[in-house]
Order: sequence, then C-alpha cells, then structure tokens
Amino acid sequence: MLHRPVILRRLLPALLCVLMLCQPALAAGVSYMPGVTAEMSDPAFWSSRQEDPREVILTQEEIQAVNAGIIEKSGTMVMDLKSAPETFNGPAQNEAIRTSATADAQYYSGWTYGADGKKIEWSGFQAMIDNCIDPRATADMPVRYGVAVKRTVLQVFPSDCPLMDDPADPDFDYQSLSAVCVNDPVLIYLTSADGKYYMARSRDCSGWLPVEDVALCADKAEWLSAWDLPSEKLLVVYGNKTYTDTSNTHPETARRMLTQGTALELVEGLEPDQLVNNRSPYHNYVVWLPVRRDDGSYEKQMALIPETAKVNVGYLPLTTENIAKVSLACLGDVYGWGGMLDGEDCSGMVRTVYSCFGLHIGRNGNWQWPADMEKIDMTNMSVEEKRLILDGLPLGAALCFSGHEMIYLGKVDGNYYVVSTVSSIMSPDTGKLLRTRGVMINMLDVKRASGLTWLGALNKAFMPCYAKLEGRTYDFPSLQWYHDGVTWSMANKVLPALDIDGTFGIGRTVSRGELAQAMWNLAGQPAAGAPCDFIDVPEDHSARDAISWAVGAGVMVGAGDGTFAPEAALTRQQAATALLRFARSQGAAVGDGIDLDGFRDAAGVSDYAREAMEWACGQGLIAGSGGYLLPDGTLTREQLATVLLRYSKLSAQ
Repeated sequence: MLHRPVILRRLLPALLCVLMLCQPALAAGVSYMPGVTAEMSDPAFWSSRQEDPREVILTQEEIQAVNAGIIEKSGTMVMDLKSAPETFNGPAQNEAIRTSATADAQYYSGWTYGADGKKIEWSGFQAMIDNCIDPRATADMPVRYGVAVKRTVLQVFPSDCPLMDDPADPDFDYQSLSAVCVNDPVLIYLTSADGKYYMARSRDCSGWLPVEDVALCADKAEWLSAWDLPSEKLLVVYGNKTYTDTSNTHPETARRMLTQGTALELVEGLEPDQLVNNRSPYHNYVVWLPVRRDDGSYEKQMALIPETAKVNVGYLPLTTENIAKVSLACLGDVYGWGGMLDGEDCSGMVRTVYSCFGLHIGRNGNWQWPADMEKIDMTNMSVEEKRLILDGLPLGAALCFSGHEMIYLGKVDGNYYVVSTVSSIMSPDTGKLLRTRGVMINMLDVKRASGLTWLGALNKAFMPCYAKLEGRTYDFPSLQWYHDGVTWSMANKVLPALDIDGTFGIGRTVSRGELAQAMWNLAGQPAAGAPCDFIDVPEDHSARDAISWAVGAGVMVGAGDGTFAPEAALTRQQAATALLRFARSQGAAVGDGIDLDGFRDAAGVSDYAREAMEWACGQGLIAGSGGYLLPDGTLTREQLATVLLRYSKLSAQ
C-alpha cells in the first residue's frame, strides 16, 4: 500500500493538468484593465448575478410593436423601409444633397487630411460635392431596392478620399457613417456622377455606398423576400465575425464575412443527399446568401455556416443571459468609427447588440434616447445619486456621456463595470492619453482625457428593451427625493459639487459659511457691502467674499464675539431667518406665513426666528417632520438645495 504522500505526489501532476484545462482560455497572455479579471470575459459571470437571467423581457411580437413605436417617434431616425414612397423627385433630391454636402464640406474643411497626408483643399471638397449630383436624375424617378452583398459602410461623400484628423492615423476616417451588414436592405436613390456610388438609406442612416457592395432587386417583392421574413426562418449571427465555408466551385459565396447582427434566410427543403457547394451539409447551417451578378442585379445562392459558429435560428430570446452573451461576443475587436475596419463605434455597438434580438434602435445615442423606454436624465446629477441609480440598473442598460456610450454589466466589490468599444482613455498607468481602439470591459473609475471619470461624466441611462408597452412594468431605478434640488443647485452653481466628479455631499451637514456662499451665488455674486473683520474668516477662506456680502446686506450676522462661526452647523431656524432676510434684500414679495401652533415643538422656535419660520412653512420652503418643526435641527446639503430650489420658484412667481 502506498503512503498518502506518495499517492499525492503521483496525483498532483494529473490534478494540475485538470485544473489548467478548467482555467479560462483567456487567462493566459491576455491583458485587462485594472480591476478586470479573466472570469469577467465569461458572460455567465455577469448573467449569474441577475435574479432570473433566462426570463424573457419582451416577446418577438412585443419587439415588433416596439420597433413600430420607434419608427413613429420623432428623432429616432429609424425608418420603415417597406412603407417608403416608391418614387421621388430626382432634381430636387440633387439640390438637397448639394446643400447638405456643401455644409458637410464646410465642416470638414481646414482640419481633415486625405490619403496623401495633406490637408484637403477646398477644390478637393468641391469635387466630392460635384460627384454627389446624379446627371441622370428625372422628375419622377423610381426608388430602387437593394441588398448589401458584403459588410460595408455608408459614407459622407461618394469618394475614396478619407477624412482624417491625423494624417498618421488612417484607422479613424470621418467618411464612415454607419455599418451595413450582409443582406441588410437599403433603398437606392441617386447614383454619383462617376457611377461608383449609390445614395442609399438603411433602416437608421443615409449615405453613399459603393455600387459593388449592393445588388439591385428586380422589384419590391424580390427585395422583401430576401430579408422581410419571420424570425424562425432566419439565421442570426450574434458572434464577432463568422465566415461562410471555403469553396473553389462556388467562389461567389466562399469565405464571406458575416458580422454581428447579420440575419440570413435559412434554406428549407433540401433533397436527400443534396450537395451544397460541392459537399454534404452535415454539421452546417444552410443559408441563402445575396450575390451581385455582373450587371448589378440580385440573386441568392446557398452557402454553409458551420454548426460551431455563434449563430442562432431566429432572433435570440431577449433575456439578460443573452444580452450578456451578445455584449461580450466581440471583446478585443477593433474600434471602428462609423463602422469602418469591419468594427463598430460605441453607439453602433449598442445598436448592433440589440439588433440580434430583432430590436431596431437608433444609430446614434442621441437618436436612441427619444424612444419610449425607461430612461433617466443624469445631467448635473450628483455622484451619490448616480451610484444609487447604477445599483438598480439591469444588465444591458445603455450609459452615456458626451462622446461615448457603453453597456452596463453590473457591480462587483463596490465597483461598476461596463463593456464598450473605446477610442481613447487616460492611461491608468501613465496618466497620458492612451489610444485603446477596441472593445473592452472596464470600471467607471476610468478617466477621460480631461481627468473626469466616466462615472462623473455620465449624463444618460436608458434600457432599450424596457419599452413603454401596455401591461409591461419593469423594476427600473427611480430618482431620489432630492434629485430636483441637487441637480438645479449644481447646474446653477448655487450650492456646487464638492469635487470635479460631482460628489455633492449627500447627508453632510451644511455650515453657516456654506449658506452664505449659496445665497451669494443665488444673488449673482454681488460686490461686498462691508469689510470682513471676523477673526475666524481669514483672507484665504473660500467663503470670505460671500460672508462679507451677507453681513453687509443684513442677510446674516456674526456670533457676537468677533467671530462668524463659518464652520458651525446651520440650524433650520437660522436658515429660514437668513432666507427671509435674503428675500427682502432682493426686493421679493415674501408672502404670508402660517400659525406654528399646529407643530408640537413650536415653543422651541426662537423669538428672532418665529416670523421667518412662519413664512418658510407658509410658503412651503420648510416642512415639518411627523408634526415637529425641529427648529434647532441641522440641515443637510441636499435639504438646503431643495429649500433653495423651492425659494427660486417662489421668487420667480
């Protein structure tokens, strides 16, 4: 019999081998942002934190209703291609495009570079504008119906000249507007003067497409048959990049790249032993792939996609488990401004993720926001309230700030995580601007080039699939009671945040100096009416000017011993007294007060403050709590912000 140490020595290599095989493949040799681990690249890491990750949020029927609502909503820029007019005025379209192209050229002129690395001269822009004009346009032109035969990009101008802001950075081209997947439908209007580009309209964007990237259908019926199909007849790509099979006998469909969000018609009714592209289709999906004939017309041919590809028969069920799976499917992929480099930019990624469920939201964050869905405007919101909002957000919510959009994953160990495709950040290692240009997971403590954290910069949160539908309710976070007061105070710099990231100091007691500062700000920071001789208000005190003004205007007084006590806690009756004096100093009609006898502690109101408390309660500026006034109770910063907002509305009336 072997001794236990011998057995362990013999078993140890095998155990280590098993453990190594169980480790995520991503763990070795892959770098991550600070706080991000290899396990976080696994969708199950995030979906397992959800209460019911497999619960269907919206059915396909509900999603179609949401899509219809998005189309009808002004500002989403999403269009029902099927109901578009079938003819248009060509010359009028020419002139409209000339006007918009000229405006675009004026915008890009002076700071963009061409392929030669030199700034583009106006003559170059003029050539692009001229190429927008279709010399074949007629007054009653038929709309042509096209299908994309390759993954392509809508452009600003019908030209292969790039619009770069850095001649050494060809991976960022302002020509690119929006990605178009294989088999995506487009409406074709004009053709460029040189015949190389079509002016096209996809579901959510307009622009110029290379002619060779589009096949023209014989009629609207053929066009609809390519893509307007029930979910169960489609094969939807939800992975990063999938390729059709290689074939020498059928080069038209071989190695076609299919990006996330592509939806292809499944082939039905194959005969026994029927070959597809010269082989049996075992362990493959068989799909119809659009092909462009030599004359530019449309046809479809069969192609094979391996069973191992990240695809799904029909749009994926809309669950948080699947949202996590789709959102993380492109980790490490390249950032593609406007869909260039076969990638996506930040808002394009959010749009594409939800398209895998059949939900068609706007192309840009500003176009996604108008939809009827659960959303929260976080502009001027305190960091404390933002954290409470994030604590209640579901996986898959979109978070935005000016210039960036991301998908919320969840909270781990007090830190908030998102996934997005990112162009640049401030390096967490060196503090310098870092060109990231890829899809990655990171915490919201990442800093922008300005030094502001992503958390501090957040200004919008919305859930694309939490749509306003009859009979549907969602557990979406609500605003805090102090929201209006704090956001107003921060926006108007009356009681400003304590730091650049927007920490307001929720729950922190207000000092006398802070009240003086707030009223001074509210008055427009007028010049001081008296010198500041208080021994506890040195020249470098942050509220010195405000205190000097408040005392000179008769709004506040000192403590009577040569001090002002700027750091002393402010009581409710002191605040009411100062505010009444402030109102009178501003020439406001103060209005009537109420009898305080209904409050149980009315006797505790000081004589100097009784009139002010009667007025403040009568005007709704201060409310009691459980029948008590609490005159000597302190005020927190959010309470004072709320009182000042109420006062501002009162004074406006």
